[in-house]
Amino acid sequence: MSLKWLTPYEQELSLAFAEAESILRDLPEPFRKPALDYLDKFHALKDNRSKNYICYLVPFWLQPLAGIDTEISRRFAVANIFGMMYYHLIDACMDEPDKLMPGQLPLAELIHLEFVKLYSSCFSGNPLFWSYYKKYVNQWAEAVSSETGSDFYHENPVRMGHKAAQVKLAIAGIMSIADREAEIPRLEQAVDTVLVTLQLLDDWQDWEKDLAEGSYNSLVSIVQTDLQIPGERRPEPEEIRQAITIHGTLNHLSEHARRNHEELVAIRDLAPDLYEFHDFLRSNLEEGAREIEAKVSLLQGGGLGYWLSKNI
Repeated sequence: MSLKWLTPYEQELSLAFAEAESILRDLPEPFRKPALDYLDKFHALKDNRSKNYICYLVPFWLQPLAGIDTEISRRFAVANIFGMMYYHLIDACMDEPDKLMPGQLPLAELIHLEFVKLYSSCFSGNPLFWSYYKKYVNQWAEAVSSETGSDFYHENPVRMGHKAAQVKLAIAGIMSIADREAEIPRLEQAVDTVLVTLQLLDDWQDWEKDLAEGSYNSLVSIVQTDLQIPGERRPEPEEIRQAITIHGTLNHLSEHARRNHEELVAIRDLAPDLYEFHDFLRSNLEEGAREIEAKVSLLQGGGLGYWLSKNI
């Protein structure tokens, strides 16, 4: 299936991952193989990998707007690959400190160094760019340190997207090079909106894992509120399953994604690929909600109808 926001950039993505692999091969021996193995877990063009598309693709999505060379976009894509790896390693250290791999923190710092080096090669003497870097790191730090004691979905949904705030560094970088700094706030807001919808989709897919680990999850939060479950306990898995199948709780997420998509119309001409990517996320949430509603309707219509739908 051809995707407007992905297919035209597959060759450049392949080159970006090859460049990232080449850089990691120069790490000290004890860290080389773990770094390469970790990179492989996120390869955008391989099957059965974790696909953090927005991390890799924002530099290419903004290239037509900025009018910059492809080599510059690819440099930022490689930097964002390293940034994504670094924050995943750090998040894992915070979430599961008892499961740290040997050398995980030193590996994270070595990867972070490559991330900073790539951006420094373009912005070593640009204090405005580094003020954006500080801003995004602050957003990430506040989000990851306060999510267990806050209800982001009901209080301030944009904070859910701030866990991936470093993605926006490519916006600041590319728009600075293009002398279009005035567009940065609009694009920041748009990416924040997309990151929120992406988190909603992740929360739907990961609610069982997040519930078991005690992590924040917007779907769990919605069920907690809708079922008026006391704050001293979290919902039971069966309560969440019933909320999804009987009360249509997934519609909360799809409706939120729909509202987000309406907001993004304002940047459709500015960043069409970002808009199309969000439409892909929105449609996935809406399709999931519709499929669950259809199955529930079949069950309510009688066991025979449901059996026929599954077996004929």
